[in-house]
Amino acid sequence: MVLHSRSTIYQLAGQGMTMIRKLILGTASVLALGIGGAALDFAADADDVPNVTGNMPAASGTSHPWINAANLSKDDIRWAQVELRTLGLYNGSLDGVMGPDTKQAILGFQESNGLEATATLDQQTAD
Repeated sequence: MVLHSRSTIYQLAGQGMTMIRKLILGTASVLALGIGGAALDFAADADDVPNVTGNMPAASGTSHPWINAANLSKDDIRWAQVELRTLGLYNGSLDGVMGPDTKQAILGFQESNGLEATATLDQQTAD
């Protein structure tokens, strides 16, 4: 039988409490990140949800009303690259850059779908 002094017992209890605190903090962090991630995911899909005043996006009847061919963001281009990759038309990097491979894939998509072959990401191509 091993006897411990009071200071050793308090030390061991203190270490146990520290570990419990770390476990609680870690769990709370994971939960917070999960809830925050879910909120961001919902916000990313918010264009399909009416806003506070009940209005729908301006280009009703179109599935991607945010496409502005004159001012494409990297996210617009990356979205197109992902869609084109899903269709098997694009094998390049998902970098959000309108490079030659992306233009070629868009052109192929337009031609195979009877759209005007412009090799640009316009509203008609996005829909």
